[in-house]
Amino acid sequence: MKVLLVITARTVGGAELYAQRLAAALQARCTFTIVLPDHPNLAHFCRELRSLAVIRRFNFERTFNLPAVLLHLQQLADEHDLVHLNSNHPGSRLGIACGFALGARRAPLVCVEHRVTPIADIRVPRAVAPVLPTLFRWSRRGAAQIVAVSAENARRLTEHYRLPRQRVCTVRGGVALEAYTAFDAQASAAVRTELGLAPDQPLIIVVARLSPNKGHRFLIEAAPAILVRYPKVHFVFVGSTDNGNALRDQIAHLGLQSKFSLLGFRADVPRLLMASDVFVLPSLGEGFALAIPEALAAGLPVVATRIGGVEEIETITGRQPGLRFVPPAAPEPLAQAICALLQLGQEEREQWRLKARALAHHFSVQAMAQQMFDVYQKAKA
Repeated sequence: MKVLLVITARTVGGAELYAQRLAAALQARCTFTIVLPDHPNLAHFCRELRSLAVIRRFNFERTFNLPAVLLHLQQLADEHDLVHLNSNHPGSRLGIACGFALGARRAPLVCVEHRVTPIADIRVPRAVAPVLPTLFRWSRRGAAQIVAVSAENARRLTEHYRLPRQRVCTVRGGVALEAYTAFDAQASAAVRTELGLAPDQPLIIVVARLSPNKGHRFLIEAAPAILVRYPKVHFVFVGSTDNGNALRDQIAHLGLQSKFSLLGFRADVPRLLMASDVFVLPSLGEGFALAIPEALAAGLPVVATRIGGVEEIETITGRQPGLRFVPPAAPEPLAQAICALLQLGQEEREQWRLKARALAHHFSVQAMAQQMFDVYQKAKA
C-alpha cells in the first residue's frame, strides 16, 4: 500500500514520533512518502525518516505560496493509495487547509487527531478563533476515517467539534519496547559525566516539546521546594524548543542555572530516560502522553498531571505506587509527589523497575501499527 503521510508541525513532539514509529512498524506492508514543512527545526528528524520513506519538504510558511503547495499535495495524493494526515490540534490552520485539500479525492483520507482541546485552550489569533471549530469540522467531511489517540480525544471530537461518533475510532500511541534494555549503571554514569554531574546526583527528566502547554514552568516553580530536601537533584529538559528563552529566563530569575540542563531535541531519548531517576510530565493538555509509556519502558517512576489522555494510562495500568498523578498548574503538589518518589529505597526502585517495564507492554508499537493498518484497510474498502 502506498501511503502519503502528511506532517504539519514545525517541531518534533509526540505526534511526530507517533508517525515515525508507525512508518517504521509498517515498512513491510506500506511504502511511505512523508511530507513535512521545510523548517530548520525538522532537519534532524528528516534525516532519521529517510531510512523509512521518501521525504518531501514544502514551504508552508508563506501564505501566498500555500495554494500552490496544496495543489502539489493533491497531485501527490493522487499517486498514492491512501493519505494519512497527522493533525496536531483542531486549531491548526494548516491542518484544516490540508483536510479541505486532501479530502474526497481518489486516495481515501485518514486523519489522526492528536491533541484535541477546546479552541480556547489553543494559541490562535483571536479574530479567527470563533470560526475554527466549524472550519475544522467541515475540513473532516471528506475523511474516510478519523482517528483519536485516546478515548478522551474521541469524546472531545464528538462533543466539542460535533464530529459524528460513528466516524471516530481510537488508536493509542505505542512504544518501541526493544529500544529499552536493562538498566546499565555504567551508561547512567556516562550520562551524568556528559552533563558535568557527580555519579550520585539524582536526575529528574522531562521529555516534551518546550512549549507553554507542556507546563515546564510549573516544574521550575516547584524546583526550590524539591531542592530544599534533595539539594543534589538536577533537572533535564529534553525536547524541541518553542519556549526555551522564557524558561531560561525563569530559571535565571530563581538563580537555578546550575540545576537545569535544556538539551533540545535528542535522538537518544531511551538512553537518557534509562539514566534518570524520576520522569515528570507537568503538561496542561495531552492527547495521549506517549512519553509516559516510554518512561515506564525505561523503568522510571512517573509524576504526571491528571489531564486528557493521561488519565487513561492510570485506567489501563491501575493505581501503582510508582505512578503519581497531580493537578495541572500546581507546583506544590508536583513537588510533593516528586519528593515522595525520590525517597524510594534501592529495593523499592528495583521492584518498580520490573513492574514498570511489564506495564509498558500495554502500549507496544506493534499493537498500534496493527490497529492503524486495520484503519487503513477499512478506509480503502
